[in-house]
Amino acid sequence: MSSTERIQQDKSLHGAMAGTESPWKEAVLGFASGAVLGLVSPIVGHPLDTIKTKMQVDVVHQHSTFRQTVQSVWRVDGVRGFYRGFLPPLMGSMAYRGILFSAYSGAYAACEHVPVLNQPIPFTGGLRLSVIIGAVTASFARATIESPLDFIKVRNQIGKQAMQGHEGDGGSLLKSILKNPLSNIRHLYHGYTATLLRTMGLLGSFFIMVDYSVRYIPEVVNAPLIGPFFKGGICATTAWVFAFPFETTKSVIQSDTTGKYTKMKNSTWKVLNKIFREKGLKGLYRGFGPGASRSFVANGTSMIAYAWFQDTIRKA
Repeated sequence: MSSTERIQQDKSLHGAMAGTESPWKEAVLGFASGAVLGLVSPIVGHPLDTIKTKMQVDVVHQHSTFRQTVQSVWRVDGVRGFYRGFLPPLMGSMAYRGILFSAYSGAYAACEHVPVLNQPIPFTGGLRLSVIIGAVTASFARATIESPLDFIKVRNQIGKQAMQGHEGDGGSLLKSILKNPLSNIRHLYHGYTATLLRTMGLLGSFFIMVDYSVRYIPEVVNAPLIGPFFKGGICATTAWVFAFPFETTKSVIQSDTTGKYTKMKNSTWKVLNKIFREKGLKGLYRGFGPGASRSFVANGTSMIAYAWFQDTIRKA
């Protein structure tokens, strides 16, 4: 690709989630921007995430509507109930979102300098391998950081201890980990496969939709405030449609304290199949309303912060 063609392509991709400068530069900028996004997202979205989790796995709320669950949490714990388990996702959100956007930005920028990877894939409407590779890289990065923190969050949201049902049960989390690091860290990664599959479905769909939007509706994507909110609110929420069955499966596996899934081979697929067989699609999408609402509000708002930070640094 000539320098003229590169400039034209960069202009046509204005509004993309990452640039095409040095991979290291893009990775650092992606990390900083992702951390800003990760700070805003849980502050805005955690109450709805708590409602989603309770509807998915809490026996008390297994037949409750969204409104009934909200009223129950408010009646029992007030505002504090909606932010139960908030600290781990707040800390984790800044870390894994910084790392996931760093991974995506670095991988994407590196691929954009490789001719075979920056060319449109035939019959895809212009989609490039650089977007797909960036999304897969980001998925592995996010799932690896997020999985243990999400495990702790899910347990806390339904009133259970992280180590409950394990050999470290009864002591503090830190003491349990130090006592038997390998076993207890492995315990915190319970549900990793479901987390990874959910994340690949989520981020793969998200980055691909943003890429198409940048090229086909640039007037929307590049509009002040509306553009970033569209990417975060619309694209990310739509992506959850593809990923949500694995989100439900992940929550079921992570909330279990009986140990029945610990040594089960292919537990992700068996749990997903069990939910579908017993409750149908409705069971797999249990809690989708508050989950989608959380995504729309939290991702839309936090993407505005992400875009503002990126634009400010690039213009500096």
